[in-house]
Amino acid sequence: MNRSFVWIALISAIAAALVVLLAPRRERAGPPAEDANEELAKLWDAPQFEFASQAGRALRHDELRGQVWIANFIFTQCTSICPTMTAKMVQLQRSLNAPQLRFVSFSVDPQNDTPAVLANYAREWSPAETRWWLLSTDGENLLRVAKGFGVTVQPTDDPADPILHSNRFFLVDPRGLIRGAYISDDDEAMERLVSDTNRLLAQEFANSVGPRADLSGEQLFLAMGCAGCHNNPRLGPPLEGVLGRAVKLADGGEVRADEAYLRESIVDPLARIVDGYRGTMPSYAQLMSDEQLGRVIEHLKSLEPSAAEGAKPTLTFDPVCEMEITSFDDSPSAEHEGVRYWFCCEHCQEKFLADPAKYAKARKQ
Repeated sequence: MNRSFVWIALISAIAAALVVLLAPRRERAGPPAEDANEELAKLWDAPQFEFASQAGRALRHDELRGQVWIANFIFTQCTSICPTMTAKMVQLQRSLNAPQLRFVSFSVDPQNDTPAVLANYAREWSPAETRWWLLSTDGENLLRVAKGFGVTVQPTDDPADPILHSNRFFLVDPRGLIRGAYISDDDEAMERLVSDTNRLLAQEFANSVGPRADLSGEQLFLAMGCAGCHNNPRLGPPLEGVLGRAVKLADGGEVRADEAYLRESIVDPLARIVDGYRGTMPSYAQLMSDEQLGRVIEHLKSLEPSAAEGAKPTLTFDPVCEMEITSFDDSPSAEHEGVRYWFCCEHCQEKFLADPAKYAKARKQ
């Protein structure tokens, strides 16, 4: 046999094996931290970059210094994992509304994803979101940045799936350190991303504030990011009039919200999860002093009942992006053949309405 042919065959076999081994969509997430109060791991430095955003302005990595940010890799013509990843990015934006948080999506398709194309994509998915950077990349620097995040970008010959890329989300701290990587199709990993982000935001605030005596309970409630979730019943149970209220729990039980329950919910939020919500709230046991905790509890006790108290969340399934979501009566929805379907966003609702039989059938399978 021709020796050159043997070498070519061997190299081809190795290359094919590497594609299978390195295919990012088959990555598995590492195990979650055993202790919810344990400091997040410091994995490695996020790579430097300078790319044009959807607004056409060059953005550099150092503009993110001092801010917590979440990153992923997508492209607008992707029809496989990207729609689901973008739907989850939108969900993250709604769940994590801290103004100092940023979201960064690197396009893996430099040829097609111009700033104008990315601007249209942003308007389609999340038109009101100002914290989301969609970055138009170039080939050489894209590969360098992907490598810096520990993932690959691999062109293919499959017209239906032309670019293989990672399905991970990355959490980066204000110093540019990657603190976590989360598989997007792993529901537990995505819940952990929300919890870790809230914990990181709270830690950054606690490190900068310390036991300041001049902050009221209301100021601490706002600064710690509590209001971001609890002022939106889609994200966290409303707290207006909470003192003395009967609270239904996810395990089927019920508890009367007294001061002891409020304290437990802050320092050990997973002990008793409210019905209709996921256990994504981080513990604040190590982030506030006892005095600060007492001020926050006094603030909660002072809140008067409001109309938001009657909101009833329901955990359900979006048939388009195939995510489990929390829905309310006014969430995007549509009815087909006598069945009501709920959606994470208007984009998924529009796709369902364009072909309801397709998604209704997929939901039944």
